[in-house]
Amino acid sequence: MRELSAVEARVLAVLVEKAATVPDTYPLSLNALVAGCNQKTARQPVMELAEAEVLVALDELKRLSLVVEVSGSRVVRFEHNMGRVLGLPSQSVALLAVLMLRGPQTAAELRLNAERLHRFADISSVEGFLDELATKAPARVLKLARAPGEREARWTQLLTAAGAEGPGPSTSSGRTEVGDARPPTGSGRAEGAAAGLRFVLPEGARRVHELVMPLRWGDMDAMGHVNNTLYFRYMEVCRLDWIFSVGVDPKLSTAGPVIINAFCNFLRQLEFPGDIRVTMSVANPGRSSFDTFHTIERVDEPGVVYAEGGARTVWTDYAARRSAPMPDWFRARLTG
Repeated sequence: MRELSAVEARVLAVLVEKAATVPDTYPLSLNALVAGCNQKTARQPVMELAEAEVLVALDELKRLSLVVEVSGSRVVRFEHNMGRVLGLPSQSVALLAVLMLRGPQTAAELRLNAERLHRFADISSVEGFLDELATKAPARVLKLARAPGEREARWTQLLTAAGAEGPGPSTSSGRTEVGDARPPTGSGRAEGAAAGLRFVLPEGARRVHELVMPLRWGDMDAMGHVNNTLYFRYMEVCRLDWIFSVGVDPKLSTAGPVIINAFCNFLRQLEFPGDIRVTMSVANPGRSSFDTFHTIERVDEPGVVYAEGGARTVWTDYAARRSAPMPDWFRARLTG
């Protein structure tokens, strides 16, 4: 199984937690799940996830069979399938969930923090399950080197890339942005990190559009270069030109694609005058989301990429302000 993103791990861990702590309202509705993800207590880091971001994570977790969508009521609900997919007992699932929710902890802290999910008899029983998780193939947890001044070593989970790297520097706000929730290397997604985002075209990505547009004098900043914010506009114009060309009419439609995050790597400085060519590729269609990837180059320098970036887009019901399944006709445009 591939590594999980930070958002996927949060969603999965919340489902595990709430299955034990609020069994009367489990499986969870989307609203309850979003609230659990954004909970201010017993969370490290605290997140502020939008409903669309949680739905994208659910799509990915369902592909991995880690989450199951439950029907039979007026509200769609979700439950985890973590123990069965990973072949783990409930005690190990509880420990992994607490590690995903709170970050690295000592065995004593885990016993205390996991009490509502599973009551361990003593610290040695916690250590026994941790040792078992550490020796599995692949390992699911790692015992970190004891830091100076610490009496006990801490444990971290290995289901996410962030967990495998151990604790990192904290931010002043404590908030995790969408761009920090990065898929693993080799997954074909744009990878987020504190230092930036890496442009990786997934296998099976399809180039669907390109657009030539002029550089304008008004696009320049005080240094005579195109202002960085304009690169996002160039990609947006290309994306919208394609969306309109395939039949989405924002004036008539009740639903359509909405961006939930975007990134751009500025490789070279664009300068007036000249024309640019923006390309667009699509990939990773899910239940309601898909990814777009863009390159920007000067027409007079073909093949020289000045910027590259992309976006995660979710098909959204405008009136309800929530994600909706992509219609078959639009999905056909994505898959060719």
